[in-house]
Amino acid sequence: MEQSKDRKVYNKRLGEEDDFFKKFSALDNETYQANVLDKRQKELIGLTISIMSRCEECILYHLEECQKADVTRDEVMEVVKMTVIGGGSVLYPFARKVLKLLDELKYE
Repeated sequence: MEQSKDRKVYNKRLGEEDDFFKKFSALDNETYQANVLDKRQKELIGLTISIMSRCEECILYHLEECQKADVTRDEVMEVVKMTVIGGGSVLYPFARKVLKLLDELKYE
């Protein structure tokens, strides 16, 4: 997806502009590595945070990462349900966005 390519390009450029962004990116990458929680669990948590934060770019990113980590569509939708319960009906548009992105990503 075009948005994912832009994300990589501009994250790299941010790091070149200022060391803060380079360090923040390194911290983010380190945080999502498997440790006590595995990669699948961390990406599902990241997806939850993204939905709660109403960040469409973040939702796409974490869905792509969930897909790479072999998270199932059913697991994604379970997390979406829990997030909507926790965050309320204001998150319904983002639940629909997740569903649309799952279809676009041909997520099984």
